[in-house]
Amino acid sequence: MTGTALLLRDHEVESALEVIDPVAVLAEQLIGQAVGRPHPHGRIRPWCDSGEFVVLDHPDATPPCVLPAHSLHMAQAAALTAVAARELLPAGGVTVAMLGSADCTQPQLPVIARHVPDISHVAMSLAGGPEAIEPRLADLLELSGIRLSVVDTLAEAVFGANLVVATNHSAPRQNLDNLRLGQLARGAVLVNSTGKDPPADLVDRVDQVFVDDIGLLAGHRDRHVVAAHLAGHPDGPDRRITADLPQLLTGRHAGRRRIDDVVLVELLGVDEPNVELAYRIYEGAKRTGLGEPIAD
Repeated sequence: MTGTALLLRDHEVESALEVIDPVAVLAEQLIGQAVGRPHPHGRIRPWCDSGEFVVLDHPDATPPCVLPAHSLHMAQAAALTAVAARELLPAGGVTVAMLGSADCTQPQLPVIARHVPDISHVAMSLAGGPEAIEPRLADLLELSGIRLSVVDTLAEAVFGANLVVATNHSAPRQNLDNLRLGQLARGAVLVNSTGKDPPADLVDRVDQVFVDDIGLLAGHRDRHVVAAHLAGHPDGPDRRITADLPQLLTGRHAGRRRIDDVVLVELLGVDEPNVELAYRIYEGAKRTGLGEPIAD
């Protein structure tokens, strides 16, 4: 990179996400994969040595854009979660449980709240209680008519939830090892966006498993979901992957078999930065005057 670049901070990425539709961006890209559309141009590469920021190199991005890696990752995970929820949740009211630490749950929740219809309640378990909630997030939920509960335990957060989003494993009380499926509502959708393998017994006890992209299986053979799919469980329950999000979006697969099934969605590609989403965030930021020009 030479000359100047546009630097976006975390709060500016959050503001840019308000003026674009990140769910539509990723859904369109997933559909493009299913129909053989060429991948978008451009690349994302590290900026400096800290790993805190990345650079978007895109033929239509002038000047190049420097974005916080964590914010981009959170936006991508939340948008994929929303795609899965919209395709797999039964019709009706949605009660959400957000699992993980504050630095992962709070950046993802605004995207989910804006783009998953019919959310009535969100439960979180955060150290520090309600005071740990960012005022901007609390205001968004209140204006959207979504009730927020900050509770003490994972069991309280997930009780009766029909959309459970696991964002990371850094909060010891909030990881999937402590989740019991009996605590969830019938027909619940559990989205694992942690980038880590969920407990094997959890995978074996859900009714159906979906992934974001079947094409990523070869690179995740160490994940229990993938190993179970490839093995086919000839002597036990069938835990093969039902379908991926492109198949759902294009109608090539009908989705859940039964309305009461508990469904697990494994986001295998969530750790690979998405070029098209980064570019749309850049466009939204430029359109609203966000960002700071910096010299390389």
